[in-house]
Amino acid sequence: MSRFLTFLGTFITLATGFGLLARYVSPHTFWPPAVVALLLPLLLLFTLLFALLQLLRGRWRTAVFPALVLLGAVPILGRLFAWPEPAPPLPPDSPTLTLLTGNQRFFRSADGADADTSRVGRTFRKYNADIALLQEVRTTRYRLDYIPEVESADHLKQRHQKEGTLIATYGTAPEPISASFSEPNEYNGFIVTDMPTPIGKLRIINAHLETNRISNLAQDIGGGSKSLGDRLETFGQMLAGYSRATRVRAQQADAIRTAVNESPYPVILGGDFNDVPSSYTYNQILSPRLRDAWSQRGSGLGATFTGPLPGLRIDYFLVDTSLTIVDIERLAPQWSDHRPLRLTVAR
Repeated sequence: MSRFLTFLGTFITLATGFGLLARYVSPHTFWPPAVVALLLPLLLLFTLLFALLQLLRGRWRTAVFPALVLLGAVPILGRLFAWPEPAPPLPPDSPTLTLLTGNQRFFRSADGADADTSRVGRTFRKYNADIALLQEVRTTRYRLDYIPEVESADHLKQRHQKEGTLIATYGTAPEPISASFSEPNEYNGFIVTDMPTPIGKLRIINAHLETNRISNLAQDIGGGSKSLGDRLETFGQMLAGYSRATRVRAQQADAIRTAVNESPYPVILGGDFNDVPSSYTYNQILSPRLRDAWSQRGSGLGATFTGPLPGLRIDYFLVDTSLTIVDIERLAPQWSDHRPLRLTVAR
C-alpha cells in the first residue's frame, strides 16, 4: 500500500506539473496541457496532501518533487483561488460604474423551456447595471428575442449587436467600433464598443470565445446505457473537439490583446472565455494593461460554470489598470448554466 500511495502521489504530481505548462505552451504547438489545466485546482490540492504525507512519514526525498511543483504554481495561485484585497477608499461623492456580464444560454433553462418574459425583465432591472455584456443572446430573427425585456432596465436602453450574431453590449449611447467572429458562423468572437460613462469614455470588449462543445459529450460518458467502447469513443471526440477549440481561442486571444493595446480609452474586457485562469488563452489576454477583477476583489475559486463540468471559472472581468476595482460579485444563475458577474469600478 505504501508503494502504491507513493506511485499515485508521484503520478498526480507529474500531472500537476504538466497542467502548469498550459499557460506557456501555445495549443498550436502542443495542446494536451490545456486539458489537464481544467483540473489544476484539484490536482494542486492532491499534490499538497501528498507532499505533507511524505513529510509526516519522514520521506524527505520523495517530498522534494511535489514541493518543487507547488513552488512553480505560486505565481498563479492568486488566479486560481482569490484572497480579497480591501478596496481603496474613494473620495466622497466619487462616481462609480456598475457592469454585468453573463452567458444567457438563449434565455432557455436546462429543459429547453423559454424563460418567462416578465421574469427576464425583473431580473435585469434588479441587476441595476449601467452596462451589460451578454453572450448567447437571441437576435431579432427570433420570434421571442427578449430585447425589450433587457432594455426595460434603466441604463440598458441601447445595444451594440452585429446583425445575426449572438453577442450584445447594452448601455447608454453605445458607439460600435468593431466585431470579430470565427468562421463559418458568428457564434463565437468579440465586439468592441466605446461607451460614455460617468467616469469617462471607456472601451468595452465583450467576448464569447470559441466554445468547447463538450458538455453534451460529458453527459453521454456519464450515461448508464453506454458500453465501455462507446464511452472511450465519446471521450476521444471530446479531446479532439477541445484541441480544436483551444487553438481557435489562442488566435482570438491574440486579436483581443491587440485591441486592448490599441485602445485610446481605458478598457474593460468581460465575457465567457470558455477557458480557465491557468490556460494559455487567459495568459495571452491578460496584458500588463489589465487586471483580473476576481483575483483583486473576489474570494475563493469564483467558479462561474454550473454545467456537467462544474467548478470552472470561465467568465471574467479584466479591468484597465487606470481604473479602480471597487467590488465584484457572482450572482445566482437564472435560466443559464453560467453565473453572471457584477462589477463596480471607479476612476
